Amino acid sequence: MNTNRITTFLLGPELSWLIMYGLALLLVAPNQPPTEAGNVRLESLAWYVLFAAIILSFAPLYWSQGGLGWWMLRIGIAGLIGITSLATAFCGAIDYHDSRNSGVGTLWIMLVIFGVIFLFVGMIGVSLYLKFRS
Repeated sequence: MNTNRITTFLLGPELSWLIMYGLALLLVAPNQPPTEAGNVRLESLAWYVLFAAIILSFAPLYWSQGGLGWWMLRIGIAGLIGITSLATAFCGAIDYHDSRNSGVGTLWIMLVIFGVIFLFVGMIGVSLYLKFRS
């Protein structure tokens, strides 16, 4: 395995998700202690960061050197772990100190469900595009 191939392997979707998780941690940090304005901001930001992370996880396909099935498997596994991690990071930083906290669990479920749907639709779309782009 030459150096270029190792670099391509290391610059995969896992790195994309780690970068976005780090960004999420930076975005939730100012909401300590949780404030109502900060909670509302995080509820909105969670969606943008999640969908940006999903789109960014497909970027390594640009420099990949073949093996579409292997890359899709990596994107899928890293995506599932990343989606749940991002949802947990955002929802863990939201606390209204009243009955509205029950909605935070619902937000987590919605982030995970819509994130997984968007990820798999993206995987199918990108796979079809790469297969038939000739």
